[in-house]
Amino acid sequence: MMKKILLFVFSVLFVSSWCSHLLAAPTQQEVFKSIQDNVGSTTDPKKFFAFLIGVAALAILLAVLSKRKQRQVMPKTLNHQGKLLREVVGRVDLRPGEIRQLRILAEAQEVSSPLTLLLCPSVLAKAVKERPGKVDRKVMMSVAKKLG
Repeated sequence: MMKKILLFVFSVLFVSSWCSHLLAAPTQQEVFKSIQDNVGSTTDPKKFFAFLIGVAALAILLAVLSKRKQRQVMPKTLNHQGKLLREVVGRVDLRPGEIRQLRILAEAQEVSSPLTLLLCPSVLAKAVKERPGKVDRKVMMSVAKKLG
């Protein structure tokens, strides 16, 4: 047991003395030479300007991304009023003259679209009663029959 302890102490001393030679401090001449090499070298302005351009590009990228996050998302219009009118007219099977009469009535009633007149029969009846001169009653009766 005692031999093992002595062997361990001897090996630690041997290794520590061996490491001290490897980790020896540099001499004064080596230090001065290293300082002179580092200080005496010239700097390349291309690297400096490239670094500045990189920093500017990063700043611009961050500004654009923050603006993008602040922007409010507006919902995209899903239905076009003209397309919807054409689809409803196709389903109800209205003729061009009937559509023209509905547009005249919609403008006279200050309604946004002839679709309103097709979808709301009470507004259609009110428009026909208020503007008897501008409306062809036969055409409007055929529209009312088609609507049901």
